Amino acid sequence: MIVKDYYKTLEVTPVASLQEIKKAFRKLALQYHPDKNDGDHLAAARFVEIQEAYEVLSDPQKREEYNYNRWYTRRTGSGYNYKPLTPEELLASSNKLREAIASMNFFQVDFHSLSAHIQQLISPTNIDILHQFNITDTNRRIIKNLLQAAGPLPLKDHLPVHDALMQLAGNDEDMKQLLQQALRSKKQRAQWDRYKWIVVVLIIALVCWLMVAVANT
Repeated sequence: MIVKDYYKTLEVTPVASLQEIKKAFRKLALQYHPDKNDGDHLAAARFVEIQEAYEVLSDPQKREEYNYNRWYTRRTGSGYNYKPLTPEELLASSNKLREAIASMNFFQVDFHSLSAHIQQLISPTNIDILHQFNITDTNRRIIKNLLQAAGPLPLKDHLPVHDALMQLAGNDEDMKQLLQQALRSKKQRAQWDRYKWIVVVLIIALVCWLMVAVANT
């Protein structure tokens, strides 16, 4: 999982006090606010990242959890993501995930991890960034890639992915219909999975009864 360096985002040190964090947030939020950067999508994306960093670092519990993840990232040498993700990067990530899942055996897929990974790619922050850029073709390709990647997911793991993709679709009725159709298919499959064992047992019982009946004739 990519861990963002929120301290670098807010331009403060890891030991910064809450007051220092608030001061840095006010300064950067004013600098990158969309009202002051009309039409600058990168500035808008940066503003979203600043808000996300402040939301975490200003909350003691969230900050403690984040500090642990940040420490773990440094220990494992995974590195940080220092810049706001662009639609092109999100599209590339969604395409890689789709290809990776397509090459895997169904039984190799960890459903919970896959669902969580897709939700991370289309987190509220990333959806905000995609909406800021508002590139319809890119958003549609991301939705289709992630919907295909989510193919192996059972209904319970698919539902949060569906909700996030619907948020990304926004007012795109074609994409919303595509997502609703996929959800209906998942529900039908879940219903079949629920009752198929009853059908199997009934068939076995019928076969056994027929065998006994034939043997007694």
